Amino acid sequence: MRTTTVLSPSMVDELRRLEPLEGESPDLLEAVACCLRLHESMLLTIAVDGWVWPITLHPQLRLYRAPVDWLRAPPSGLWGARLVACEPPPFPPPLLATQRRRTLPPCHYPLAGLLWSLALLGPRNGLLRALAEGERYRAIDRGDDSVLPRLPGALGSALARLLVAPAAFETICRWPGLDAVRAARLLNGLYLEGRLVTEAGPLDRSAEESAWSDTQPSRWPAHETLATPRGQRLRHWLSH
Repeated sequence: MRTTTVLSPSMVDELRRLEPLEGESPDLLEAVACCLRLHESMLLTIAVDGWVWPITLHPQLRLYRAPVDWLRAPPSGLWGARLVACEPPPFPPPLLATQRRRTLPPCHYPLAGLLWSLALLGPRNGLLRALAEGERYRAIDRGDDSVLPRLPGALGSALARLLVAPAAFETICRWPGLDAVRAARLLNGLYLEGRLVTEAGPLDRSAEESAWSDTQPSRWPAHETLATPRGQRLRHWLSH
């Protein structure tokens, strides 16, 4: 049974704003961001390295449906992923009849894993449009389970600093182990997971200096689920 046969007018309008130049594919990460902003379930057809993946997002449940968990086994060639189509979901959202169960339905996984896989390993190297005009960025800790505390190396250090004090994009790019691409990918991941806020006004320099002095790169362990053969690529990229 389908939940709907068409996307909402708001979603259609958002996707139309993402229409690419002739001969180019719509931006995959921007389409995901639209889905999250509107809290609307959507089926994404994604081409990756000769394969086509049906990925259904359920942002209201913080879940996604896929053949495999992309956090544990990100597809090879994810940097070249291409969005083929955006459609209404073919099935109702999960857990409606099983909401009392503690385990997830088959082929459903926490949405955060997909978001971070796309943000860190996907095709987009720049900031999302929603972040392009931000003066400074600060990470927030919601206190629930997340991929965030497990970011190792330079990304973990940058996250620790952003949790304490805001920083401009140009400043983040100059932090040890980061550049414009890695900084943009980190901020995109935080934004997609709803853990990033933008700030304006005078900058508190004392808070910025304190945040940096307390940062310890070695205290961020790698996620144990990244130990699979494909997941090792994600851990290797994160730790450098």
